[in-house]
Amino acid sequence: MSRRVLVPYDSSEQAQYALSHALRVFESAEIALVHVVKPIDGGDGEHGAGYEQQIETAERMLEGACEWYDDAERERIETVVRYGRPVRQLLEYATTEGIDQIVLGSRGREGTARLLLGSVAETVVRRSSVPVTVVRNPTEEFDPEHVLVPFDASTGSRTALEHALERFPAADVTALYVASPPVGGIEGADRLLSALGDWEDDREEQVGSVLDVAEELAAEHDRDITTTSTDGDPSDTVVGYATSGDVDHVVLGSTGRDGIARLMLGSVAETVVRRSPVTVTIAE
Repeated sequence: MSRRVLVPYDSSEQAQYALSHALRVFESAEIALVHVVKPIDGGDGEHGAGYEQQIETAERMLEGACEWYDDAERERIETVVRYGRPVRQLLEYATTEGIDQIVLGSRGREGTARLLLGSVAETVVRRSSVPVTVVRNPTEEFDPEHVLVPFDASTGSRTALEHALERFPAADVTALYVASPPVGGIEGADRLLSALGDWEDDREEQVGSVLDVAEELAAEHDRDITTTSTDGDPSDTVVGYATSGDVDHVVLGSTGRDGIARLMLGSVAETVVRRSPVTVTIAE
């Protein structure tokens, strides 16, 4: 269970959702509610004109955000104002202050198709070295009954499945493998047909091998899970599952690392984070 949770705050409705989620889901954790005052020049250098007023305004904003909660909840919240570039300041705070979970609010939606996080949030998701949960909607309670884990036996997907098994012991967990036919980068109809034939020949063995890994991980955690597979575009398929109404949380693994920073989240994970109508966690 997380001990210190970072919630970036900008006074938006979505940021308030994130704070409520953090308080209610991570019941014993300290919550660092952080607002970053961005210098007028966009840098991290000398304090510009109006610096003190900006800091005071930010402090009042954070105090106001805490007024919605009872005394016990407020005692768990530490309000923090930082000055500088938002992404740098948030990631630095997470690294230096013992943060082991970040909770972000999403921003804006058009129907159920596309959820835009905003550039700061997206960069934090990509580069964070701790799990990040993206909250979509207000959550009076958050006790998922069905957790979906896109799974391909990679290190990232194994981490995601283990996170789901450990974090949600009472939930039904489904490991989903999406087999994607080789349709890109192959020139000529004959070569494409040959590649598709090879893929079909190997598909059943590949699917079985991947889902066996998922079941072995579940057994190590003394859990029963559902494993399933389908063909298609991985991003669209996972979002489709999340949109079905049967899934109430998605846990994804990250891919691509350099040191402690995720340089690339992976196209599938990034699309799901943007488009999923339910809460998503990027496990680390």
